Amino acid sequence: MTEHKPQEMPHISINAQYIKDLSFENPNAPGSLGALDRNPQIDLFLDLNIVSLPEENFYEVELSIEAKARNENHKLFIVELKYAGIFNLINIPTEQHKMVLAIHCPAMIFPFARKIISDVTQDGGFQPLMIDPIDFGTLYNKKLQEEGQN
Repeated sequence: MTEHKPQEMPHISINAQYIKDLSFENPNAPGSLGALDRNPQIDLFLDLNIVSLPEENFYEVELSIEAKARNENHKLFIVELKYAGIFNLINIPTEQHKMVLAIHCPAMIFPFARKIISDVTQDGGFQPLMIDPIDFGTLYNKKLQEEGQN
């Protein structure tokens, strides 16, 4: 009788998560900390960088988030964060790596980056900046469409 091993399930393993770079600027303090009579203008920028590591099927996925807040009178704050994770893609076909790394991996680490941004803005004297959840699938599909048009 032959033993049949069940095929191993696809799996994403997070081997590490870390802050690569964090910067918070409060350029007009204490003037910027006065009562805000209306919500500030927030400009938010997000970028994703994926690097293949020397070990097979290991990748670094880095989220870069920059938020700038201002009102009519002051630059309120600037926060920049590079937050990354080391991922091992186990039993995932190579042709699916790009999609998994661009959608599933950033979605796994985003809540941690979001919390760091919230905490640092609050520690800087402002209301915590709560970034809305991000649909990385939509961003990935949009990027594919843009690449197809070029």
